[in-house]
Amino acid sequence: MARSRRERDRYDGLNILIMGRGDVEFGVPKDWTAEMNTSGQFTSMKLKDPGDNCLLEASYLQLPELVPHAPNVAERLRWVLPKDAAPPEQTPIISYTRGRTEIAWVDYSYEEDDTERNERRVAHQRWLIAANKLFQALITVAYWEDDAAWVVPIWNRALETLRLGDGTRLKSPWDHWSLRRD
Repeated sequence: MARSRRERDRYDGLNILIMGRGDVEFGVPKDWTAEMNTSGQFTSMKLKDPGDNCLLEASYLQLPELVPHAPNVAERLRWVLPKDAAPPEQTPIISYTRGRTEIAWVDYSYEEDDTERNERRVAHQRWLIAANKLFQALITVAYWEDDAAWVVPIWNRALETLRLGDGTRLKSPWDHWSLRRD
């Protein structure tokens, strides 16, 4: 799919991570490291910042044809959240539709032991489920509250650049719009 110069500029300073030959893509800072894991129909990726202060994980799967009364993405997200850390009454889910993709995400905080500082600190997690008729992605990020000033903008850029595929498979990574020279 061709992209306008303006849309390409939106990815400036980011690496575009492509999962499953174009099934899922989103941007993260260029200095982050990625570790891919593929097993069967399940693909996941762990991403770390250079200081190893937060962890962003992404996974996706190909969806079967869903029945009309299947749960929406907000309901699916609520089912997978840890009930002890993210009670429903304290964790409102933000949901919206962008194009043909339904998106729902939540932020919650909890106390956690920091083994590097030997103290308890406030930690945050953000969980997102995005789905279209073909694919469903789960993206999470875990970070310390005092890192929110730099982690939240990275999360926002990942969401802004998140795209789920239309089923057209890339023959090679060089077929991706970000690598072509057209």
